[in-house]
Amino acid sequence: MSFSRNDRILRVGRGKGFPMDPGADVEAAFASVIADALRKDFGDAPAHVKHIARLTGANARTVQNWLQARNGPSGAGLVVLMRHSDEVTAAVLKLSDRERLREGAVAAMMVADLRKAVLAVLPYLPEE
Repeated sequence: MSFSRNDRILRVGRGKGFPMDPGADVEAAFASVIADALRKDFGDAPAHVKHIARLTGANARTVQNWLQARNGPSGAGLVVLMRHSDEVTAAVLKLSDRERLREGAVAAMMVADLRKAVLAVLPYLPEE
């Protein structure tokens, strides 16, 4: 189907560009950071590719593209990966400059583990 001569012709304007925050260039680093995190947690063997594909519901070829940093996961895939991978969660928090949230969560988990350990040992302590 061809367009008629009366169709609108769109041209790119030649104006000033929108000033971008230099620290906001996350898109360029996103795929490589997520790929590194996935490789740390899962590796890049074919069995791991299939495992990640099953977790996220993505195609195996898509997961290979993630691991090779050609593309990054979409929002839904990223959320699933963050559920199953501490490395991916840490990478996303680092990209968003929210590392303090991760530190607080790790500290809370350590306190909870310590509380469980103390409660498990309490029955065996002699009473004074």
